Amino acid sequence: MAEKNSEENSEEKTVFKRYPFQLAKVSDLSKETKNVAITGIVLSKDSEIQSFIIDDSTGKVNVITNNSTAFGTIEEGKVVRVLGKTWGEGEDIEIQSDLIQDFSKIDFNLYKKTI
Repeated sequence: MAEKNSEENSEEKTVFKRYPFQLAKVSDLSKETKNVAITGIVLSKDSEIQSFIIDDSTGKVNVITNNSTAFGTIEEGKVVRVLGKTWGEGEDIEIQSDLIQDFSKIDFNLYKKTI
């Protein structure tokens, strides 16, 4: 079996630079914060646009998701951790979620002391 030359093997690849998620509080969010991990209690859901509001006791933030499976598991009163990107500014800051984790088995008050 003959090997293809290196020009035939080379493919142009798109490289996306990913930054780590930083633990953050809602009160710390600004347009400068990019990838964040926020943990809070789900206050409400909006099924029309697949968004929900979480409260981490320092403030509230709207979270938007494109993942209908993850959105279906979210319940009001449940503790979740959202990993995502911030966008907007001032009072209009929102999080576009990359990942939503169920933190309902975590002692939320104890967890808040660690961040």
